[in-house]
Amino acid sequence: PASVITSAGFTDTTSADVSCVKYYGITKGTTATTFSPIDFVSRWQMALFLTRMVVPTGTSLPTGADQGFTDIVGKSAEIQTAINQIKQLGITVGKTATTFAPDDFVTREEMALFIERLLKAVQAGPGGNEEFVTGNSGVKEIKSIDTDHNFTDLGTVYLIDGQNAIINLWNLGVTEVTSATVYEPRVNISRLNMAQMMA
Repeated sequence: PASVITSAGFTDTTSADVSCVKYYGITKGTTATTFSPIDFVSRWQMALFLTRMVVPTGTSLPTGADQGFTDIVGKSAEIQTAINQIKQLGITVGKTATTFAPDDFVTREEMALFIERLLKAVQAGPGGNEEFVTGNSGVKEIKSIDTDHNFTDLGTVYLIDGQNAIINLWNLGVTEVTSATVYEPRVNISRLNMAQMMA
């Protein structure tokens, strides 16, 4: 809420969404005074953002025990733990069974998949939307069963799961392009667009 969240104090953006993710400790910025809003987000950065986003939901993070990714050994302990935690939470499956590709950039399709999977791992907040996982009874999760959307470019999505994630997030009001007709699933996501979707 605007009355609670103060400006992040970054000199390169005044975005309220950036201030929101800074307020909740999801981002620390690229420096103490900059956010670098037009930079792309690497997969290791996204792992940090996602684990930091879990905490404000009231969900406990798993241990971060080794999940078998052989290409993260050169990263800091914090980054390795975050990558292992998002694997434990079911937010990522990795690029392969043994690789995470930590330095690759996150595409907008991958961003949708990450956030949709994160929503399956946490409880809905006040006013959140839940639907049955399957059928008309049983367990519910944060999602929308609506299938309408504005996007004309979802045929360029690599995975049907990616298309479903984009549509789900659009119906939940998560995508930052709510009235646009293109989502650009194969484009790398910027730090500003990431903040907008996380907020």
